Amino acid sequence: MRIRTLIALAASVALSVPAAFAAVTFAEFASAPDKAVVSIDGVRRGTTPLQLSDITTGVSHHIRLELNNFVTVDEMVKAEGEEPIRKYYTLEPVKGILLVTTEPEGAEVVEDDFSLGTTPRLVTSLAVKDRHTLVLKKEGYQEAKLSVKFNGRRPVVHHVKLVKDSGTVEIRTQPSGALAIVNGITCGRTPVTANNVVKGLVTVELKKDGYKTEKRELRVAAGDVQQLGVTLEPLPGSLRLSSVPAGARFYMDDLPLPSGDPCVKKDVRPGTYSVRAELEGYATLTRSVTVPNGGEAAEEFRLENVMGSLEVRTMPPEATVWVDGRRRGTTLASDAASSASDVLRIENITEGEHEIKITKPGYAEWRKLVTFEAKKTVEQKVKLRERFMPDMRITTTEGDVIEGMIVDDENPTYISIRTAPGHLPRILPRDKIRKREPITPTL
Repeated sequence: MRIRTLIALAASVALSVPAAFAAVTFAEFASAPDKAVVSIDGVRRGTTPLQLSDITTGVSHHIRLELNNFVTVDEMVKAEGEEPIRKYYTLEPVKGILLVTTEPEGAEVVEDDFSLGTTPRLVTSLAVKDRHTLVLKKEGYQEAKLSVKFNGRRPVVHHVKLVKDSGTVEIRTQPSGALAIVNGITCGRTPVTANNVVKGLVTVELKKDGYKTEKRELRVAAGDVQQLGVTLEPLPGSLRLSSVPAGARFYMDDLPLPSGDPCVKKDVRPGTYSVRAELEGYATLTRSVTVPNGGEAAEEFRLENVMGSLEVRTMPPEATVWVDGRRRGTTLASDAASSASDVLRIENITEGEHEIKITKPGYAEWRKLVTFEAKKTVEQKVKLRERFMPDMRITTTEGDVIEGMIVDDENPTYISIRTAPGHLPRILPRDKIRKREPITPTL
């Protein structure tokens, strides 16, 4: 009985020996970066680089490395025999969460010349331990720099409004419709907005038919929005006027224009004018004429004849007709047998009252005030009253004295003389005339 008890006690002691007197080995821990906290089986043992000589062999140990802003390393390590444990860890940085948005979108996100994508962009590749400088790039816009610092894994959001690396010019003209050319590039007709104008000195050229070409220079900075308003100067025009019938005198806003057929006036300021045409015997015609910018206004004035006319027939013929003291013609015999003349027609007598006078030697003068109307003919049949006014005294070879009015003194063989009113002329052969004496008429 005592022997069995001793054997059991010996077995018990044998089982308890490994726990108290277990074998240990050497262990070495290093990391990049260093200063990582090393815990073994939940017990903090130091920071890397770390050397330990009490690592129990034959069992697995929980190794943990912790360093701020780096991913924690957890590993099970088992020491075998007397072989030392040597561990080197490359710690992986903790990555932050970054959302980058821009206005407008589509900007490239760059760090150290490496593209992280285009906005809007969720970036999860940046270490939270570092401060990062990102560059935002988009064609037509200035580069923008973005400084990012993380606070652990808390998400960071950055919104950036990009600034154009060019300017904008809003162009208006009075009147509108001018062709706008910016730095040699046609942008359209005003009003127009020129976008993406390269910063610096900008030349704007404005062209419109009928107007002087205008040029302007302005300095544009990146991101500028400039407004340019220009009043265009009209080019002078010309005026060409003609009349039917020709010869009218023209007036523009009551000022006389140069004479000529046609009448031409150059360098006329564009606009609408009152133009009047006047010609004697024709109705004055006035109309509005618009002279275009840089062009010619051509107008023909067809004038309306407002004159009357006069038809005169006289007894006897060969009478002279006068209108307002101006000789207008002589009536002619219609035929040898008629005592009346043919019709004498006198045209272009203006409206209104005119004095008509008819004269013939040996006849009393005929006068009358006659009213004329436009486009109407006044007819006058006039019988002249013979006026006996002796103008010659003739003594014949026989001693007779004859007084009377010479009717015909052109015939080489005789003369014709009327000796009394209403009497037929008396024929006196020239060889029977001894003496001729003029008689001064008594008025």
